[in-house]
Amino acid sequence: MSAPDLTAETMDQLRASGSEKHTTLLLGAGASTTSGLPGWDELATRLLVGSASVDGVDSAQLLLTRQDPLIVVEAARAAYGDEKWLRKVRAALYDGVASTESSPLQLATVAHVLGGESEDTSLITLNFDVLLEQTLERESGVEVVSSTGKNISVGDGSYVVHHLHGVVSPSTTDKVVLTFTDFLDLICAQGSWQKELLREAIGRGALIIAGTSYRDPDVRQWIHAALKGAPVEHAAIVLLARQGFSVDKQQFSKLERALSAQWTAVGMRPILMHDFSDAAQVIRELRHVNTDDYLAPQERAKLIWDFHTDRFAELQETYVAELGRNAEAIRQTLDVERLNLTLWLADGEGGLARWAAQDRLYLDPAGLRTVETGYDSPWIAGKALGSDALLFQDLPRHHTRQWQSVLALPVPAPHPTLPTMTSAVLTIGLPDPAETYEGSKLMWGPLLASIGDEWSTRLTQDVFAVPTATIITDTD
Repeated sequence: MSAPDLTAETMDQLRASGSEKHTTLLLGAGASTTSGLPGWDELATRLLVGSASVDGVDSAQLLLTRQDPLIVVEAARAAYGDEKWLRKVRAALYDGVASTESSPLQLATVAHVLGGESEDTSLITLNFDVLLEQTLERESGVEVVSSTGKNISVGDGSYVVHHLHGVVSPSTTDKVVLTFTDFLDLICAQGSWQKELLREAIGRGALIIAGTSYRDPDVRQWIHAALKGAPVEHAAIVLLARQGFSVDKQQFSKLERALSAQWTAVGMRPILMHDFSDAAQVIRELRHVNTDDYLAPQERAKLIWDFHTDRFAELQETYVAELGRNAEAIRQTLDVERLNLTLWLADGEGGLARWAAQDRLYLDPAGLRTVETGYDSPWIAGKALGSDALLFQDLPRHHTRQWQSVLALPVPAPHPTLPTMTSAVLTIGLPDPAETYEGSKLMWGPLLASIGDEWSTRLTQDVFAVPTATIITDTD
């Protein structure tokens, strides 16, 4: 399942939630791990190994799976001592990170904020990093303040990101909550600003929680308290992505009923999905779900799929010719003798079909190869659709394989009035390992982006029957 498979039934759960009045977005680690920062277990492992509290990664992981992870990290804090602790936390968080790119969840959150008035959305995060602030500043051009307290005054038009567990930027730290003792102190505090902030959030409208497994004990207590006395028409919605549970699709299907029941039992509205990028798409859709002409992502994907199926023979010839021209331009830019360019199209039923290739004509849509989508798909095309990100990876060595690496580019499907979603992927099979080409992205990146834009328009402009010039091409 990926964004094109978000059904009308799934999106209906966002209606009558209070989001039309005010929306508070609360982001967890899933908003940052997909930008290259470590998740909780990886951060804890780095601290345990770095402090010599354990003799290696295996021992750290054994402790984390057999005990409360919050207590386990106390060992690293004791080993480092208070003087070094915060500095070591910062080093562990950013170790090996030369640069970061905004994640789909961060981009979707920023798009939602900028799609309305500055007062109709509040931003809260459980993460230490300031990637969300950086993304919002870059897209808005205005100041964004990182807050570790409730009462903060900012200038007109500015934005605030509230950090419930403190801030650890590459240069500073402030009010970090990481160990068991930290959480106990916070839970025991009378009248915490975090609890009051969440109470006000649910009192104003909808609270949307994304990118977290919701295991922080303080957050559970705060939201439980905030839900008491909240207006019945205001929902606390938790977007539960399979990616956050690290289980496969079969395992997740066995857990879905229990997950839904347990969250409903504690007063929250669960929406189950597979990828963090699915949660990002849900956030993009928030401002539209209550409109009369709304179509869910799956409905839009099916329109694109049905349009192409109905005109299969005609479009095969057109698309093969276009792919051939694209392939030649890419071949010259990469300076390779040969490559293979393929277009994959989402079917709106959890699959991604190999729709057209530069070197062959397919005769029947029923015979197209279809692969699974999702962040953990064994196919790079399915993985690119699921992660909604440009991917470059080497292929397993095989004596009959003619391509050593594949580059996968997600292709957005713009709509004249509804949010853009990714509904197709272009893959490029290349004769050498990925590292051969990665260093020259400055040369091929702009060309690939231009080709992706052309396919974005080509795939959708006739489906939605609007002139090319009016199609929305941003992430809305």
